[in-house]
Amino acid sequence: MKFFAVLVFCLGLVVSSYAQEPPERKKLVFQPGADVPMPTPPAKSETKGLDAGQVIDLFFLALQADKADTAYDALVKDTIIAERAEDVAALKARTKEAIENYGPIRGYEIVEELAVGKNLLRRTCLSLNSDLPLRWRFYFYKGSGTWKLVDLRVDDGLVELFEDAARKKP
Repeated sequence: MKFFAVLVFCLGLVVSSYAQEPPERKKLVFQPGADVPMPTPPAKSETKGLDAGQVIDLFFLALQADKADTAYDALVKDTIIAERAEDVAALKARTKEAIENYGPIRGYEIVEELAVGKNLLRRTCLSLNSDLPLRWRFYFYKGSGTWKLVDLRVDDGLVELFEDAARKKP
């Protein structure tokens, strides 16, 4: 069960500073043969000022559309993570392998959100793959008014989700 035991991508906490711009609206495009529109991946200038939830939404929408490269490019843009091209390439390859092993992503859900102060956030999500879900932990830091990804961890540690939930019950 632990074929894809732990995908870990730890990075330093570095934040680029730039003026915050108002977020752009998502653009919807009907893919050929689709019944519902899919948001197009945003251009770099369109992702400035998005909150952590919007960044995660765009990430999973791109993965659902089988566009892992686009998903990661948007997720790590303007972060120190993007400067580590070899690590990002490896993460893209491992994600593609995980999707092959666990099935295509049909959606996602947020299972936990934890804030430390007002500027540090961890959001835990489950990707709803056709065979088995994966656990994704996104770590964001808000510097200069903009949420930036500073760490990402993904694994198939579903047992730990139940253990965490059991510990939180009174």
